[in-house]
Amino acid sequence: MTTTRPELRGFPGAVLVIRFLTELALLAGLAVAGARLGGNVFLDILAAVLWPALAAVIWGLVIAPRAKRRSPEPTRFFLEFGLFAVAALGLIASGLLVAGIVLGVVGIAVAVAVRVWAKDG
Repeated sequence: MTTTRPELRGFPGAVLVIRFLTELALLAGLAVAGARLGGNVFLDILAAVLWPALAAVIWGLVIAPRAKRRSPEPTRFFLEFGLFAVAALGLIASGLLVAGIVLGVVGIAVAVAVRVWAKDG
């Protein structure tokens, strides 16, 4: 079975690498927000694990390029937008205003850039 992968060359390749980094930042942001908003130690740990796990499951099932049930555009974009917005709002609510704004703006901007310059399928 042959699979096609996006080329990681030139500007489109750079956009895809940055997208991967923003995906990691999304998961980290959700973990930090979950840990800070949990309420007590047990809930902090639980939220820090479950929030990014839920996002990773959503991403893996319907957003990722290799997802078996990949959603069509624009649904995929709106899901991606929603995940970054939730992470940003979580960081803002936990007292990390600048980190929340940066994660939200950069994550959503990269989501747009992927659709414009580095179509991933």
